[in-house]
Amino acid sequence: MSMHRMVPVPEALETVLIQTAKCLWLHQCCSEMTSTPMVGQISASDIHAPYPGYPNYNSSIMDGYAVRTRDVVEMKRLYDDMNENESFTMSFILEGKVFAGDDKMPSSSSNTSLQSAVYVTTGAIVPNGYDAVIPVEDTETYSEDGISRMRIIDGKVASVLATTKQWTWIRPVGCDIAPDTIVLGEGETIQPVHMALLAQCGVDKLPVKCLPRVGVLSTGNELSISADQCQGGKIPDANRPLLLSQLSTYGNCKPHDLGIVSDDDSIEVLSDKLKTALWSDGIDVLISTGGISMGEKDNMERVFVEGLGGKVHFGRMNMKPGKPTTFITIEKESNDGNGTMCRKLIFALPGNPVSASVCTELLVRPCLDMLYHGVDTSDLPTPASEQSFIRHCIDNAYVHDELVATLTKDVNLDKGRPEYHRVTVQRIFHSNAKHQYFYHATSTGVQRSSRVMSLRSADGLMMLPIGGPQGCGQDVAQKGQEFPVLLYRSCSLSIGSGVRFKDSMHRKSMNESSKRISLGVVFCASGKEDASGRLNEISTTLMHSLGGENHVKLVNKVVCTPGDKLMVQRLNEAVAMENVDVIFVVVVGELCQDSTLVPFQAGLNVAHTLRQIITKRADAMAMRLRRAAASHDARAALFENVVGLVRDSSVLISCTDIGLEAVTDIRGLLSHLIVTLKKD
Repeated sequence: MSMHRMVPVPEALETVLIQTAKCLWLHQCCSEMTSTPMVGQISASDIHAPYPGYPNYNSSIMDGYAVRTRDVVEMKRLYDDMNENESFTMSFILEGKVFAGDDKMPSSSSNTSLQSAVYVTTGAIVPNGYDAVIPVEDTETYSEDGISRMRIIDGKVASVLATTKQWTWIRPVGCDIAPDTIVLGEGETIQPVHMALLAQCGVDKLPVKCLPRVGVLSTGNELSISADQCQGGKIPDANRPLLLSQLSTYGNCKPHDLGIVSDDDSIEVLSDKLKTALWSDGIDVLISTGGISMGEKDNMERVFVEGLGGKVHFGRMNMKPGKPTTFITIEKESNDGNGTMCRKLIFALPGNPVSASVCTELLVRPCLDMLYHGVDTSDLPTPASEQSFIRHCIDNAYVHDELVATLTKDVNLDKGRPEYHRVTVQRIFHSNAKHQYFYHATSTGVQRSSRVMSLRSADGLMMLPIGGPQGCGQDVAQKGQEFPVLLYRSCSLSIGSGVRFKDSMHRKSMNESSKRISLGVVFCASGKEDASGRLNEISTTLMHSLGGENHVKLVNKVVCTPGDKLMVQRLNEAVAMENVDVIFVVVVGELCQDSTLVPFQAGLNVAHTLRQIITKRADAMAMRLRRAAASHDARAALFENVVGLVRDSSVLISCTDIGLEAVTDIRGLLSHLIVTLKKD
């Protein structure tokens, strides 16, 4: 039996982020000059536009004739002073032509009093002394006394004189990018637009942040490099090509193939090999697959701990697939002579390829994102303590994008561990919904950890709870139920616009499952029975059905008599409870002999009123509760249940006091329901 406690995945991820943040605190990063910057790399310094900026010459915006605005001003004065019956010709002597790309300018007349022009094409240099361009479509050329001239078309003279100002149809020097402008900031991720800006500024070399080097190692006597060598119990090594390719898509590391090692190699031999990889070859993060479970030859943990002096932070995860996953750090004094420590991060993953891939996605990807992209610390006080720095990094680390999706088919739940179920996700347009889009999730089939086909076409990992009486109370995640999905591919455009760990449903699921649920109870009485006594009975039943005082604390309980015209107001007042996670609105089910209020009608009225109060509905959960109550007492099927979010802070559940024990069936789903409904 393993000596390690089985930790929830969000807790494991937080542990990984803590140890990664310590690497940042130790300033374990480097930069290198590159002459081939690539999208996704991070600049190691500010890149400034050189003098005189861009463009570095006055450039024509369109085909036309470059002129001097002083000549245009003089012509406009003459034009304004002439009589109505006089004709006016606006003409220029042509000095030459300049095409885009030409660097030789036409020689200008020594007589600067002549009104001259130069033909220029789009993008061409506007010769010195010329400060406006007249579009070619407003002109015509002719020859007089053997001299080439250009004149403005008669019908265009007035508009040309009115609109031609200094820099008309010219991009002046530095107008697009002023000199010394920062075109790429230190720590900024290079995007396609930066490639254009660097080209315009003539920057062909720049320092970029070094990508973390990630080594991938397979273990196992059964593994062979190629399929044609698979005989006598051998299988092809699918883990290395899978993980090396998966890592290469992240854009946050340089994957390195460390090959295959045998189960029969001694701890000393394996330790020497890994020491070389970590300390000589500069591997920053090591991923091994296999040899980490409870088998006779599973000795990788001993290699990392005894052979390399590593520290185990967790050795089992409460998840399916990936239970044996182990996370280790190894520290060694650096060679800089300052006594600083250098640390390596080790992910010892299970040998089955699906387990290895899923755990790499859940743990390694966020680790590498933080290690490479870092975390914005601009709002941290200076100087910051190590503890506050690490806490800030954890909270603000970017993790998987998330969404809530509805199952399209039933999925059997595991009764031992939560499952990160591979699903395809389809976005559905709904014109009548508050949020116009919602999502459907479909299982990729058999989820066996050796079945790589379950990864094919998967868009994300659906977080399914533990099933059975000790879990969520149900054996099947039913079609129509909603669960969070961690997406493989990010919806975000950049690392700075994703989901932060502190805000993620993933983390909140850990917090919600570990704390007691605060409970409020509203009893909708008919007004004839002993409402106070019945309220106490109902509260006791709910507390017991939801797991007792270890899981639930009763915060508030009130009686409401809604059978009048003030029903909406009375129910609004009744559910206005502060600091309550779940509010149960329980409708009286028994028909009192002298009551004029029929319980069935009361249930409908309450349900109708509550639908006006809630902001988000959970109809699948409402139907599940109704069926469960009916299985205890058939009369409960006559009552309509409502489940949803009220005031964006509390989950509201309406039911009848008939078959109230059925609440036990949804006990395990309450924490999940709270997280799901409170998600924006």
